[in-house]
Amino acid sequence: MRISRAKFFIISSIPLVLLLSWQHQIALEEERQAQLQRQIQELNQIYMETLNDLTETKQEKESLSHQLHDALEKIEQIERRNEELEQILFNQQQTYRAAVARKGSTMPALSLSCFTAKMYERAWNRLGAHGLKGTGEALVAAEERYGVNSLIIAAIAYVESAGGMSRLAREKNNLFGLGAGGANPYSNALYFSSKEESINYVASLLSNSYLSRGGRFYRGDNLVAINVRYAADPFWADKVGQAMARIARAACPEGR
Repeated sequence: MRISRAKFFIISSIPLVLLLSWQHQIALEEERQAQLQRQIQELNQIYMETLNDLTETKQEKESLSHQLHDALEKIEQIERRNEELEQILFNQQQTYRAAVARKGSTMPALSLSCFTAKMYERAWNRLGAHGLKGTGEALVAAEERYGVNSLIIAAIAYVESAGGMSRLAREKNNLFGLGAGGANPYSNALYFSSKEESINYVASLLSNSYLSRGGRFYRGDNLVAINVRYAADPFWADKVGQAMARIARAACPEGR
């Protein structure tokens, strides 16, 4: 009888043991899941922090890349500007040396002097050529537009207009004696609305008619060649060349 009760107790205890074991397993599983969830959250946090770091690094890299690109562009611009300045200085020196060596009459007229408006205004002040004051910008612009050396144009104007003080220069803005021929030179001379217009006209005339192969008056590429059809005075080219030397010396602070 006692054995039967023991068996009964054991048998009846089995479900309870199983239930307790099942509950324990559930508790362990829940604990594992909770632990896994915490690990997942930690990993997500680490992932987000890493992603933010990568994003910031990428942005910094892009910013540095843009700065480097801008710096390289500025360096290229500076290098190009330096090359331009070196070429300008070279052209100025070549023109100056040719002029003061009295070779202005034979130097190529289709060349760049790169003299500045300030240089011409300095020259007019030093030479007392008051009638030519304010023409510096027009001389520079004419050289840039037509390719005719502006020192040559300036010297022709200086000679033909007596430093801008001739009657044609004062009353007709005609700095080059254009059209002043025949029995009544003053009446026949061309009228210009401004001295700038006169400078542009003669620069275009020289470029197209005197210095371009096939041009109506083309005889060569220098003042001696221009002299043949431009002026009756056979010494005109030499006089203009001498004026180039005077203007060049007066235009440069170190000129002598």
